[in-house]
Amino acid sequence: MNLERFADGHLTEVTTDGSRVSLRLEAYVEYRLVPGEVSVVEVFELAADRADLETAGAPVADHTIEEPSWWEEGGRTTVELFAPLRIRVTAAAFDLELLRTERRPVLPRPSANACTFLIRPPIDPAEAGAVWRTLGGPAGTPADPDGWFLQRRDRLASSPTGVFCTTAAGRVTLERHDADDELWRAARLLGRHASRVRSGNCVFGPADWVAWVTTGTLPPVERLRP
Repeated sequence: MNLERFADGHLTEVTTDGSRVSLRLEAYVEYRLVPGEVSVVEVFELAADRADLETAGAPVADHTIEEPSWWEEGGRTTVELFAPLRIRVTAAAFDLELLRTERRPVLPRPSANACTFLIRPPIDPAEAGAVWRTLGGPAGTPADPDGWFLQRRDRLASSPTGVFCTTAAGRVTLERHDADDELWRAARLLGRHASRVRSGNCVFGPADWVAWVTTGTLPPVERLRP
């Protein structure tokens, strides 16, 4: 049995019926990331009778399977997957059946905790009601903000981090660490000065980005493509 096709795929469901165990697995035939494009996915059932199931938790449908593994010992085969916690099934024999092939439009998925501004002017922390600081450090004025945090002055003593900022080739990337909702919102709104904003699998124009941050409204999918 070879399960390599499911690397970078998904385990979406584990069901049991007596001693029978069934895993619902998905493998990409064509993988697409850009909103509005179409991915082609094969959906399989991997099942075994008189099987032993060990699971540390239920699967998360969108968790990517990195390295599915399997081995034989004492005339029985064990399949092990992490989705994201370990799921292990041991049986004398497995059946792998292709159930269907699906075409799935790619949905917009902006990241809740990271974004990148395509912008050359430096970020002014005052616009976000914050100051620059190093990890665990006081307020400072970096010549280059790469590797510095934005944090509210009144939280410097109680928090070592904030919004982590890095710069490279005219881009500024923000990652949320210990930042309250108000600071994270203000930091993201600095993207109104950018030419474009990347977040998750989406690329926003500045006006569309401001609308997303302030109201949660996404533009038509055509405006979220690179």
